[in-house]
Amino acid sequence: MHAWGIIFDMDGTLMDNNPYHLKAWQAFCEKRGRRLTEEEYLQQVSGKNNEATLQYLFPNEEWNQEKLSAAKAEKESLYRTLYAPYIKPINGLEHLMRDLKLHDIPIAVATSAMPENIQFAWEHLPITPYIDVIVDSSQVKHGKPAPDLYWLAAEKIKVPPQKCMVFEDSLNGVQGALAAGMYVVAITTSHGAEAFPRAHQVIHDYVGLSHEKLYNWIKHRLLS
Repeated sequence: MHAWGIIFDMDGTLMDNNPYHLKAWQAFCEKRGRRLTEEEYLQQVSGKNNEATLQYLFPNEEWNQEKLSAAKAEKESLYRTLYAPYIKPINGLEHLMRDLKLHDIPIAVATSAMPENIQFAWEHLPITPYIDVIVDSSQVKHGKPAPDLYWLAAEKIKVPPQKCMVFEDSLNGVQGALAAGMYVVAITTSHGAEAFPRAHQVIHDYVGLSHEKLYNWIKHRLLS
């Protein structure tokens, strides 16, 4: 067992891509005569998986597996096309991950993203050598905001949940990580700091963060 570990969400946490997910969902909805505002997206969609999002956006539609698959593929293709020219890690992330690995801290990613988007991110972001484990919603019964995904990530990196630190940007993600009993750091790529009153820490990006600083945040849990 490791003494402690780090779990990152992907969208909005490793990269500031939620504006492009919003643009893709807006284009998808506009084609079908539904308006989606940024406020509704942030409050109701961000952090949900695609199936839950489609059922929320179009509750009167009968979503069989074939229609779901086609709709998800269409939306995510829009997203990748829109975001490909701009994709990069959030400021300070690569430096922080390198420092964590120098101190043998295991790193997991727990994401609601579909496999094609995970692969897209890994092909474009220079952080894959630092990541030990990736888990996604297809591996658990309940996606975010349920705690299942975080518990699975903790199990995979062999760290007790209460000794995991989670970085999250979405309301659903923070809710799920807190429900999992983890130390939660909210990043303000999608919401202002005031949206996260229950988070243990709130950050703007990863600049200035280090193994030492994170250890000082979580050490009271490690010593208890």
